[in-house]
Amino acid sequence: LREATELLEELNWAFEEDEFEELEDLLQDLHSELVSSPQNPGGSPAIVARSSPELLPVEINEQRLAMYAGRDFEKTVVPLLKTFCFDCHNNETSYGELNLEQLIQQRPLVASRQRWINVIEQTKNRVMPPEDGVQPAESEREALVLSLHDMIHNFDYQGIDNPGFEATRRLTHEEYDNTVSDLFGVEIRVAQRFPKELTGTSGFNNSGNTLFIQPLLLERYLTAADEIVSELLPDVASNTRQRKALAKVIFRQPRDAQDSTSSANAVINRFVSHAYRRPLEQNEKARLAARYQQLRNSGASYREAIRSIARETLVSPNFLFKFEELRDEVDKYRVNDWELASRLSYFLWASKPDDELFRLAKANKLHEPEILQKQVLRMLQDPRARTLGEIFAAQWLGSQHVGTRVRLDPIDNPWCTDSLMASMRDETALFFASLVRENGRIPELITGDYTFVNEELAKLYGIRGVHGSQMRRIQIEDAERGGVLGHASVLAVTSFPYRTSPVVRGKWVLDTLLGTPPPPPPPNVSELSDDLIENERLTVRQKLERHRQSPSCSACHAEMDPLGLALEKYDWFGRYRSRYERGKIDTRGRLPSGAEFDGLAGLRRVIIDQRQDDLVRQVASKLLSYALGRQLEYYDEPALRKILKSIAKEENRFHPLVTQIVLSNPFQYKQVQTANQRLDAALPTTGASQ
Repeated sequence: LREATELLEELNWAFEEDEFEELEDLLQDLHSELVSSPQNPGGSPAIVARSSPELLPVEINEQRLAMYAGRDFEKTVVPLLKTFCFDCHNNETSYGELNLEQLIQQRPLVASRQRWINVIEQTKNRVMPPEDGVQPAESEREALVLSLHDMIHNFDYQGIDNPGFEATRRLTHEEYDNTVSDLFGVEIRVAQRFPKELTGTSGFNNSGNTLFIQPLLLERYLTAADEIVSELLPDVASNTRQRKALAKVIFRQPRDAQDSTSSANAVINRFVSHAYRRPLEQNEKARLAARYQQLRNSGASYREAIRSIARETLVSPNFLFKFEELRDEVDKYRVNDWELASRLSYFLWASKPDDELFRLAKANKLHEPEILQKQVLRMLQDPRARTLGEIFAAQWLGSQHVGTRVRLDPIDNPWCTDSLMASMRDETALFFASLVRENGRIPELITGDYTFVNEELAKLYGIRGVHGSQMRRIQIEDAERGGVLGHASVLAVTSFPYRTSPVVRGKWVLDTLLGTPPPPPPPNVSELSDDLIENERLTVRQKLERHRQSPSCSACHAEMDPLGLALEKYDWFGRYRSRYERGKIDTRGRLPSGAEFDGLAGLRRVIIDQRQDDLVRQVASKLLSYALGRQLEYYDEPALRKILKSIAKEENRFHPLVTQIVLSNPFQYKQVQTANQRLDAALPTTGASQ
């Protein structure tokens, strides 16, 4: 009744203003409201529009799937794709960047899992084929959807034992700065002048497929090496920082002229081996000794010669790249302990191994499970593990974009300072790092009852009693804050400038947080039409309801919109608001599953009650991908399932998660992949249907 009354008021306004096009739309909405049934209180137009049986999505359940289990792909699915899909999605047109003619050749199907899920969803929800295309009979649509669903979601991974392959890759800019800082014993940041880093398909910038070496970057490496050595290893130290760096690098001074060579060799060999993250080969030691002698013969002093070699080391490929031994073996093989030490340290610290890891690698003991587990726990307590918040969480959740992609005009918004945006980023980084360090449960990512603020951020949140610029931990008493869904960083990166977007926020929850992205929208469909965006008489909820009247939009928006609307009491920069300028904010939501909730507190509850497994799986898969430095492939699924099974016994806590990743098959082993092996070397012979 309330919705119908509001529509009548809008109808009167449109009539008085001679808005005849708007009047026609309103009449249609009013009709939908008045004919709503008792089972559909409020008469949502989207629900009415999809109430006829022929418009309902194809139902997927265990009983119906059993009827299509084990179907032959070539006989069941391919003919249907050729008949109803190939006209638009072939080698020539690839409409929507989807080439099904090529995709059906890639086996196993799960190697292109996300693309096939998109096909399933678009077909299930009747978005495809488009309205002007040839439509399959209901039995054909059902066969296509359920057969593909079974082949993708019930794929038999038993027998797959492929750890994958991590290509040689350079240090990321963060890894470069952290490694140099640990190498010299003092913090130094020079990589901010390097070309901007790219992000890989994994969502992280440590993916090997994006870590290219541009000519400009080579030039910056040379400049950075000069700057680092000149600043930290001068002839005469003038400050504590320089004295500390000199003491760490040039730890031994010659007693006399005869001791010069042996002292230099000890200093150089230690510095270079730590820079290379491995012991030096005999030929490398000989070359360095010869280089030192050459410099001394040309008139360089002891310190000048060491400085020159340190500068050369910082531009060596052995420092700039993470090299691992390549073997000709066909089967998988374990990486050696030195390589394992680097994998471990760059995963947890984004930096080089420390002396403890070097000692264990030298003794060939690091790979032993008990020792490795102890090292993981030790490293997680080290301050350097903060990079899991500053790099991993920032790139996964998107909070890194606050202050760069997401920022406001300081003239019109003097309150939005660089320090405030830095605090927003720091809140998310500190919160995630604390969960890992304290062995919190993964669900606390959204249910956590504490956060980190300083005075400026506390003011944005309306929290009193916080003074000073230092970030500190506080308890959250308000149910409308707490967990990353209440962080200003997340709320800002999921908004448009000066306006919120329930669609963007809802998609972020499904995709980023839960790992279940909705299928891409149909071609040429925007979030909202310009007319709807500019219609100030409609609330955001009303605009979305009208947008969902289109059958091609309804299925996905029914999942996304309620999640985003639950966060509408936070504006486009994360500030709490109780109402719009023109009325109250309605944060109630109902999912297609029937679950009802209200606001952030309700959203957290429904995620924990119904989607906790998705949340845990997403955190585990993202952390595994970050640890490996590559996008996960179908053959990583057995390792991921083993990790999830193990941590479930430990209440889904972070310490077991990190430990199980480090102990996993893809983290400890590798297998050189040929072009064909990438797709089918590890595939068990399970029949053509796979």
